[in-house]
Amino acid sequence: MATRGFLIRFIDIGLIVLFGFLMISDIESLSRVDLAGAQQQEIEEPTDDPDERAFIIVEVAPDGRFGISDPATPEAGFVVAANSESLAEELRSRRAVNEAASLETIVLIQPDLASAVQYTVDVMDVCDRLSIAKSLRMDIEVEAVSPPRSGAP
Repeated sequence: MATRGFLIRFIDIGLIVLFGFLMISDIESLSRVDLAGAQQQEIEEPTDDPDERAFIIVEVAPDGRFGISDPATPEAGFVVAANSESLAEELRSRRAVNEAASLETIVLIQPDLASAVQYTVDVMDVCDRLSIAKSLRMDIEVEAVSPPRSGAP
């Protein structure tokens, strides 16, 4: 009877993990599956509309400063904000420029691997306060772990 309860719990945990991965995975809503024997239908291709978004890149430095750049408008230049208040002012002014051009502003946050997580959270808080969409761009480096030596403590 104990193995039966263990098996049910094991299946339950497996399903929870499976649904968790399904929830966090990147599923495209417009994916197309061709089935064998199904009639082919003509599908309208999406038109190439100009992108109505403007991206602002905020780099989080290890010392808590924020580097702000806008690839679409290089004339705005690269600005360094020393704290979250100056970051908010710079994002507010860049958003105003984008709104004048009828563009949605999206902040791409790029934290340095050595920066404290709190600095990244500060950028997210500023974006929430200003009602600006945000996205976290982070490269995670994973080092290979060597197997332990036999007999080693």
